[in-house]
Amino acid sequence: MTNQSRREFLRQLGTITAFVVAGRAGRSVFAAGEASPFEVLVVGDSLVWGQGLEEKDKFYSLTANWLRDGAFNNRREVSVTVNAHSGSTLKFHKMEAEKYRRAGCDETFYHKPEVNVGFPSVWKQIEVAADRYKTAGISGGADLIMLTGGITDISVAKVLDPFGDNRKLVPQIEKYLRDDMFDVIEHAATNNPNALIAVVGYFPILSPKTPGSRLFNNWLESMSFPRALKPIANNGVIRPIFFSRLRKKGISRSRIWFDQSNRCLQQAVDKLNAAYDKPRAVFIKSPITEDTCLETPGSLLFRMNKKGVVEDPLYRERAADCGRTLRELKKTTGIDYPVRLCEIAAVGHPNPAGSQAYAEAIKTTLTPILSKVDP
Repeated sequence: MTNQSRREFLRQLGTITAFVVAGRAGRSVFAAGEASPFEVLVVGDSLVWGQGLEEKDKFYSLTANWLRDGAFNNRREVSVTVNAHSGSTLKFHKMEAEKYRRAGCDETFYHKPEVNVGFPSVWKQIEVAADRYKTAGISGGADLIMLTGGITDISVAKVLDPFGDNRKLVPQIEKYLRDDMFDVIEHAATNNPNALIAVVGYFPILSPKTPGSRLFNNWLESMSFPRALKPIANNGVIRPIFFSRLRKKGISRSRIWFDQSNRCLQQAVDKLNAAYDKPRAVFIKSPITEDTCLETPGSLLFRMNKKGVVEDPLYRERAADCGRTLRELKKTTGIDYPVRLCEIAAVGHPNPAGSQAYAEAIKTTLTPILSKVDP
């Protein structure tokens, strides 16, 4: 075990121990044994939304099933509210917000959740849920909040940009994954005074095990490169000349992203917990590694199939929705999102096996906390 992994293990163990002690000392954040439903709130971006997955395979659904059938042994109802959607940023970015408001649009309006637009932001998703809970007479709000966010504020393209300056990437990660994330989870804690907030982490995007041919193919698809010309560009002679160095730089930046996003999310969680007399949040590290990331032989993420069709079951429905929604959005507000990136957005998101791995990671973290609470 390396020094870094040892420190990480001890920190996580300390957080879980603190939750157990808090549960023994007074009312647990899980408040089991009550007649009212256990309220689960899902806010964030495409990761927690479960881009491309059917409802039964999303890791929030799997977690809710475990809570109902396992943790509570069918003695308490579990109610799930999902405000997450693809593309959501942590906060409403200024330029988009100004265009949106000039067009007379309201940030609380939801497009279809598979369409990756930045709004409603995670901040606004929390407020929308708080209003709904208040209207329903649920004074304490959610009992468990599952949350992801931060990568869309930077964008995957900029994270992997082979021409980007690595020294500038870390400050960007710190701004969004630490500073803005802290603001957002503090906002969630304030609006949901009884909730445990599970901040779910991201995974490596690329690795040396990602085949260059498949990676280059995905990049060409994202650029809407003419499909008839792809065999000319993506072959064993031309590809190494133009792409090998770029691939290595992308892998290097993916590693920076994975290490620094984990560090910053943990720091945001630690800062929130330090502000309360009992722990309010926990960080869930991604179970997806460089062995199982994008297009690797054992990938736990959706792949790109032939003719630019993503293997997820929602591809064709999403592609139709992306075209209609994004063209109308550009017409009415001037906000321009690439339609093709929306169509193929499920590439690199957890497939059913990857989602199951996330659900198991969440269960592993929450079980010691719940085991000290009488259902």
